[in-house]
Amino acid sequence: MHNSFKLRIDNEKGYTLVDGIMQLAVLIVFSQIFALTIGWTTKAEEMITNPTDMEWALFVQSVETYLNEIDSLLIQKDEPGIRFRKNGEEYDIEFYTNLIRKQKNRLGHEQMLLHVKSLSVTVEGQSLHFFVTFLNGLKREHTFCVTFRSE
Repeated sequence: MHNSFKLRIDNEKGYTLVDGIMQLAVLIVFSQIFALTIGWTTKAEEMITNPTDMEWALFVQSVETYLNEIDSLLIQKDEPGIRFRKNGEEYDIEFYTNLIRKQKNRLGHEQMLLHVKSLSVTVEGQSLHFFVTFLNGLKREHTFCVTFRSE
């Protein structure tokens, strides 16, 4: 009985300091990878679920289609925005109660961009600058090239 006990102790290895350090190193590496993955996933989810960038791109594309071959352009002071004439029709693209809307001949109301806090418009030559601040704090700007109809 005494020999079998001694034999069993001789065959068992103990938990060493080196084993502990190795396991701790593996744990630290995997925890860093996990933290980076969670951070990246959160950022990717925010980009995918935040519609502001897509709405902004669609707004820019829509405005660009109107600013070719226009007759005149006026910056509005009372309601931030622009008024322009094209093909005998008058269009307004202006800030109105948390959105940017388009009107044709000062009639109707077509929503172009939602959740807008403020709009600022400036003109330099044929460059039209739109500066938009959204309700969530995001800021976007775009410079449009305006072409006038030559007669």
